[in-house]
Amino acid sequence: MKRKIFGLGIALTMGLATTIYAERCPNAWPKQDENYASGTIDSTGYKYEVWRDGYIASLECFDNGGYEVYIKAVSSAIVRFGLEFDEPKSFDQFGNFAADYEYDKSANVAGYYFIGIYGVTTEPHIEYYIIDDWRLADTIAAETIFGEKVGEFTVDGDTYDIWQNTANKEPRVQGDMSFKQYFNIRRNTRKSGHIDITAHFKKWEELGMKVGKLVDLKALVEAWSAKNHITFINFSKFEITETADTSSVTPADSTGETTAILRRASLPLLKGNARVFDMQGRYLGTGEQKFSPAIKTVKKR
Repeated sequence: MKRKIFGLGIALTMGLATTIYAERCPNAWPKQDENYASGTIDSTGYKYEVWRDGYIASLECFDNGGYEVYIKAVSSAIVRFGLEFDEPKSFDQFGNFAADYEYDKSANVAGYYFIGIYGVTTEPHIEYYIIDDWRLADTIAAETIFGEKVGEFTVDGDTYDIWQNTANKEPRVQGDMSFKQYFNIRRNTRKSGHIDITAHFKKWEELGMKVGKLVDLKALVEAWSAKNHITFINFSKFEITETADTSSVTPADSTGETTAILRRASLPLLKGNARVFDMQGRYLGTGEQKFSPAIKTVKKR
C-alpha cells in the first residue's frame, strides 16, 4: 500500500494569460518589472517558485487539483514545485520515493528544455536532476551543461546516462562555494511513466556520488533561450509517493504488503534572501521578501 505525497498537474498553455488565478497559489506570476515569485499552495504546504527572464512564466493552481504553467517569449524560465523538508535527512531515513506522471506537450525552444525531478541536498550541498523528457539544441554540447559522463544504469524500462558537474565558486545563500550537480538523463524521452527516485539515489551512492540530506524534492520545468516561442505541456497526472522500504525485513516478519508512509513537508517561511540558479549553475538573481514571507521579487545581477 502506498499513498501519494502530492499530486501535481502541469499545463503550459498557448492562449492569452487572462484567467483569474485561484487562491490556492496566489501571486504565482512575477509582476511587471519583477522576475521571481514564490509561495505555498493552499493548506498542503507545497512550495513553488517561478523565475523568468523575458515576457511570461507563471503558475496557476486550479481548485480541481490541476496546475497550469505558461511560458512565452523568455530567455530563461524555471518552475519548480513540491516538497521541502524542514528536517533534512538522508534518503535512506525515508521510505522509497517514486513519481508517476502523464502529459501531452508541444515544446518549442531554441536552446533546451527539461522536465523531471529536481532537488537539493546538504552535507554535502548538491543539486540533483532526474530528467525524463528533454530537448537539447544541436549547437549545445552536453558537456557544457552536464559536465562529465560517469556511468549509466537501467531502471523503469530504459537506460539513464549519469553525469556529474561542478559549479565553481557560485554564490549561494551560505556564501560563494563550489558544489556538485548530478544529472540522470533518460535516453528515450516519454510522455508518461514511473520514476523510481530512490533507485537513482542508490545508484549515485554506488558510484561514490554522495547524496547528502534531502532539502527538497520537486517537479521541474526548465527552459532556456525560448525567445519568440511558446512551450505547451499538459500534465493530466503528476504525483510523488513514499512507501516503506521492506528490503531489510526478514520473510518471517513480512506480511507481503508495503506499509504506507505519508509525509507532508512542514514548510518554514523563508527568511532573508533566496538566490536562484538554473541548470547550468548560473546565478540568476536574488529574491527578497516583499509584502509577505511567501512572496518575493528578484533583483537582477
